[in-house]
Amino acid sequence: MENAVNCNVATQYKDEPLLNSMRVGQRVMISAIKSCPAELLRKLVSMGLVSGSEVTVTQRGFFGSPINIKLFGSVLSLHSTEAAHIQVQPL
Repeated sequence: MENAVNCNVATQYKDEPLLNSMRVGQRVMISAIKSCPAELLRKLVSMGLVSGSEVTVTQRGFFGSPINIKLFGSVLSLHSTEAAHIQVQPL
């Protein structure tokens, strides 16, 4: 059974859009990571996807997954289900 972890979620973030809903070319700042399995949280943090990081959506696969993002000059790929845990603020 997977353990859910509260990943920097506060009530002020509940209405913010999710990374998986952003369009190609859109720049956003990560504001929080929604509740997610501990393993996924470790993966996202190890990739540098933490609150305050600025990312740009560079490409989306067919049917919306995977999502490629540019972070600190590197291109990362996330499944849409993983990006659905990342709350963002458009820049």
